[in-house]
Amino acid sequence: MIEIGIDPIAFLSVRWYGIFVTLAIIVIILWLVWQVRRGANLSYETVFTAALVGIPSGIVLARLLHVIDLWDYYSQNLGQIIGGGGLTAYGAVLGAALGIWIYSKFSKLQFGYFADLVAPAVIVAQAVIGRIGCTINGCCYGIEAPTWLPWSVVYTH
Repeated sequence: MIEIGIDPIAFLSVRWYGIFVTLAIIVIILWLVWQVRRGANLSYETVFTAALVGIPSGIVLARLLHVIDLWDYYSQNLGQIIGGGGLTAYGAVLGAALGIWIYSKFSKLQFGYFADLVAPAVIVAQAVIGRIGCTINGCCYGIEAPTWLPWSVVYTH
């Protein structure tokens, strides 16, 4: 049995998913920087501008789609739409892609080429790093399993 009891640390409640999302974004940016160093037809300036456009647009669409997904709740709690927590992973990816696509229309960035370069890093960021954050956070889980199974996970928070 795997027991996850790492929260809180001292008196601080740690937002593990946020930490791992930040790590995932850093990995994507470092991947693109590495691609530039390897000779990709992309500049460092373009990588960082794409990040400056993609991160906020990803956050906005991730929040919007989260609110749409849980509209029954948010329609009764309108004040939580802005102030509450919650994002969707697919909204973040779609929002970042949409923001960077719009940016590409006003710059020399070839969106298809950029998407091909960044795809492996996005897959690793979402499928590995993001899921580790979800596992630690305890927000994504399947059916309840008996705790005597060696692969069962117990959340203490």
